[in-house]
Amino acid sequence: MFPTVNAPETIKRKVSIVTRFTTIPILLFATTPVVAHFLGGGYWYWLTVAAFVICMILDPIVGDDPINAPAEMEKDLEQSIFYRFMLWIYIPIQFLITLFGYSLISNTPMEMFTVLGVNYHALTTAEMIGLAISLGLVTAFGATPGHELCHHGNKFDRFMGQALMTPLSMADFYVYHNFHHHIHVATPLDPATSPYGENFWRFAGRSIVQKSIVAWKVEAERLGRKGSSWFNIDNKMIKITIAQISWFSLLVYLFGWISLPLFIMQYLFPRMLLATADFAEHYGLMRKQLEDGSYEKVRPEHAWDDSMIISSFFMCQIDRHSDHHANVGRPYQVLRVMEKAPRLPLGYLNILFVTMVPPLWRKIMHPIIEEFYDTADIVPYALPNTLPERFVERAVIAGK
Repeated sequence: MFPTVNAPETIKRKVSIVTRFTTIPILLFATTPVVAHFLGGGYWYWLTVAAFVICMILDPIVGDDPINAPAEMEKDLEQSIFYRFMLWIYIPIQFLITLFGYSLISNTPMEMFTVLGVNYHALTTAEMIGLAISLGLVTAFGATPGHELCHHGNKFDRFMGQALMTPLSMADFYVYHNFHHHIHVATPLDPATSPYGENFWRFAGRSIVQKSIVAWKVEAERLGRKGSSWFNIDNKMIKITIAQISWFSLLVYLFGWISLPLFIMQYLFPRMLLATADFAEHYGLMRKQLEDGSYEKVRPEHAWDDSMIISSFFMCQIDRHSDHHANVGRPYQVLRVMEKAPRLPLGYLNILFVTMVPPLWRKIMHPIIEEFYDTADIVPYALPNTLPERFVERAVIAGK
């Protein structure tokens, strides 16, 4: 059940807006392709894209939500099954929206949709493109509740998180993210930590490939410690790969080979979303290496923070990223805005697109990060010959 703080005014006053409304906004966003169909199709199939652009425009206008839940409320909020349930709901939506989009684009009627009044006809090129992009956006943002579930301590939620990632071919995220990224973040060992001066597109290509390779290595090392070969049914990556191949095979069986470009799109959209988030979240930040070769504990200063309201809804409040790393395991409903964390100048919905334009990223972010280097107890992390001279002596230079 929802925590004892049920009165709307009390909730509004004491917890963040995302904690109050949970995943309802992204669940509504996920229904837009269906709404578009029942509005008559045509250019309505671009409704999801239009809604997303409107959210981007409104994000800086609606503004920030810096409210943290009081410490005395955190236990009730953490133990409430309501917040887990609101994540679980996205799982059937992820699969149903995928089947819905594939069936309309391929003009393959499915009884479970026709009984609900879905009409089939050959789509125009504009309709197919609009619906395909809409499908990509809706399912890509399903990765954010999937990320949250993969972090939960119980096996059921972690299984549900991997299931949510399966249509995206991103179930390997669970292995890499939980058992490598959170251990090695803000060190040269983490392919999701970007050095100052790196071009986003170079970072994206490198990190996407390396993260999948690391996931296989993590499982091989885990099984090796148990005295087992990596080629073992206990290998999570083998199980994940079988599940994803089986899902793709089912799509081809149901809808034909048009499933291939749609499946590739569903792979690329969330991978690029994750790459932009990784790039922005840890850009140029490094932990101090200790005398024994290990690294200091992750502090709030080691991740870029944000708490723009609309962005937070889309990201399940993971944009409160400093707390997410400094206190691994804190569920999304109690993540806090951290006082010492560096702040992104825009919400995630906008900054993620800024990352894709390297000159714009440098113009906006480099003055901010250089000011942070000047004032915070942080080690700069940079590519060779990119840092201002005053930071070089205490910086870690990538590749050296």
